[in-house]
Amino acid sequence: MDGLIRVFTNTQRGAPQLSGTAGTLLGVLRACLVDGYGAVAATAATVSGGIATIQLPQGSSFDASAIVRISGATPAALNGDARVISASSTQITVATTAPDGAASGAITVKMAPADWQEKFAGTVSNVGVFAPTVVEATGMLLRVDDTGTTNARVRAWESMSDADAGAGPIPLDSQVSGGLWWPKSYTGDTTSKAWWLIADARGFYIAVDPYGGGRFTLLYTGDIDSFKSGDVWGYLLTGNVGDKTTSYDVPDGCCGASVRYTMRNGAYLARLHTGIGGAMLAQRVGAHNTSGSDAWAGSANYSWGSYPNGTNNALMTCALELYTTGTTLRGAMPGLLHPFQDCGNFFSSGVSIDGTDDFAGHSLLCLRIGAPTGSAGTVFLDATGPWSR
Repeated sequence: MDGLIRVFTNTQRGAPQLSGTAGTLLGVLRACLVDGYGAVAATAATVSGGIATIQLPQGSSFDASAIVRISGATPAALNGDARVISASSTQITVATTAPDGAASGAITVKMAPADWQEKFAGTVSNVGVFAPTVVEATGMLLRVDDTGTTNARVRAWESMSDADAGAGPIPLDSQVSGGLWWPKSYTGDTTSKAWWLIADARGFYIAVDPYGGGRFTLLYTGDIDSFKSGDVWGYLLTGNVGDKTTSYDVPDGCCGASVRYTMRNGAYLARLHTGIGGAMLAQRVGAHNTSGSDAWAGSANYSWGSYPNGTNNALMTCALELYTTGTTLRGAMPGLLHPFQDCGNFFSSGVSIDGTDDFAGHSLLCLRIGAPTGSAGTVFLDATGPWSR
């Protein structure tokens, strides 16, 4: 695993659009996880002192810090995935081990996918099954039924024999009949909705603003940062238990909420750490949420004052931890930070800040999360990585 975190969003050049029509969520997932997007032919490339400058047609560039995939270049050392160091409308620079000099060949650059795989592709219309390719992953498969308009239905499986059949469902039908709900849009039409997808080789967050009010529902699928070494059942899927595209309430599966007051549906682990039984409900609690109530990250309900912290003038954050039966602490959400101070409207979605202390050298991406038509909070995602597991 290269440890690079891929950050995708609907405003990037060539990005697929999400709307209240069948198949659009699958289009986003395929582009980000499997295929990449925004491919463009370079007009020239030169290397000097470990830095490659790649010339691109006007208006066909990439964002600084994006992970791009370069192919078709000679020398071959220039090919592969790299983080964009700097970008303009006509060129990008990336670090490389290629020797100094001009590169040749039909050089193509595109947004690099997270290198997941789609199983049983094309066998069932508007249904996709996705899984990591790295051997370190637990290997659970995510089935996405995108035949609906405003929501897709999702369920993970321990194994699958085809796109419609498998063993070890996550969640069980007794927990959520038909699987969880991932929102797309509150209207069944072609109006585009904002989205983000942040991925590594073993899991990804997808954030959707179904109502268009700037409040993202942040969902996760993949391996957790388990407190058990070699936790082969340390896989989590979050999602809503019904249509929450216009809800004033907390979306069940949103990872921006610390659920302290009651056990809330919407997050399911593959099994107990012992491997006994089947899928089980997980409680998501911010490590510093001592208020006894549910709280949006970065809101006053965490009850630790307001940003910035008076002692060090800093943004204070904590992990979102996962509990199972009783008070068994299973692990934490990888790469996700909950501010436990009230940030108000200080930060905006898409803004990146530089990390300090344990996150020195890391870029932290802000997302405003919340109920589609209700209250909101703030989370940060480590956009540099690697995520701890």
